[in-house]
Amino acid sequence: MWTRAQLERLALERAVLQGAGLTQFDLYYDRTRDIYDVYGTAHTNVGHVFDLWIPIPKGFPETRPPLYVAKPNLLRDAFGGTINSRGVSHDMHTLGVGPGGVVQICHWRDARWHAAITLDKVLLKGLVWLEAYEQHLTTGKPISHFVRTM
Repeated sequence: MWTRAQLERLALERAVLQGAGLTQFDLYYDRTRDIYDVYGTAHTNVGHVFDLWIPIPKGFPETRPPLYVAKPNLLRDAFGGTINSRGVSHDMHTLGVGPGGVVQICHWRDARWHAAITLDKVLLKGLVWLEAYEQHLTTGKPISHFVRTM
């Protein structure tokens, strides 16, 4: 069950996403499971398409939400393997895999997360990660070469 304060915050998050121009993402509610998540499709500068997904934890906004690349499920690396198989990786800025084996992007450390951080900031870091991933595929350099510690 979501508190009134959480529901107000989630309504604010939806408005912030739209106001920030991130209209390709939206906040969804699954009434049967009483869960919220943010989902949307991003297009990188080279034209590849990725779906980003943020399931909202019950402790939000005090609890850091995870950020996943929902599609494609398998993310190839520059060397013929997968990002999914690397688990937690500083070089690739990943926190292992989530439900269904999707890659979890590192966006904020738990110790640095606070309730004033809005979901548009999380998605912006996801978009930066996707562009760095594209550079990894082109150059073979790790994502950490293009993106500083998040």
